[in-house]
Amino acid sequence: MSLHAEQFFTQTFPHRLDGEVVGNSFYAAPPPGSQLRLRIDFYETIYQHKYGGLRLTVLHPDKGTVDVIALSFKDHGTFRDRDTARTYRHADGLVHAFPGSPKPPWLGGDFTSLAQAVHTYAGIWGFLAPEPPAQSSQRAASLLPAPSRVRGTVPRAR
Repeated sequence: MSLHAEQFFTQTFPHRLDGEVVGNSFYAAPPPGSQLRLRIDFYETIYQHKYGGLRLTVLHPDKGTVDVIALSFKDHGTFRDRDTARTYRHADGLVHAFPGSPKPPWLGGDFTSLAQAVHTYAGIWGFLAPEPPAQSSQRAASLLPAPSRVRGTVPRAR
């Protein structure tokens, strides 16, 4: 199968998690002090070489699988634009990974919504995203709350 998983998880999919790609799966770095592991991989449909989305599995070394969720490409509108432009078969919201294909089968996808769902799920289990790059001092200064005109107080950041 030609999923080009290394390229997908390291360059294309904006998941914002630290980790490593092994085979066709991404393993997120564990939370500090936790034994939990998070595996993200493509889930296959009942049709050969067709993948419907990403499966996220929380694993524990002693207890095995703790939780599994499948996030479909179709539910997150990942291939809506690609499929709208197609008037023939394959306009079904799936990834078609034909063996030996030189092009990644997931090209043309908008992974924004799917990545947000992955990030939300990972956050529930304590998998932290890396810190965003530091803002420049000029931009940071513009984000500080302005003094309130009511009794000279300064609003608190939430």
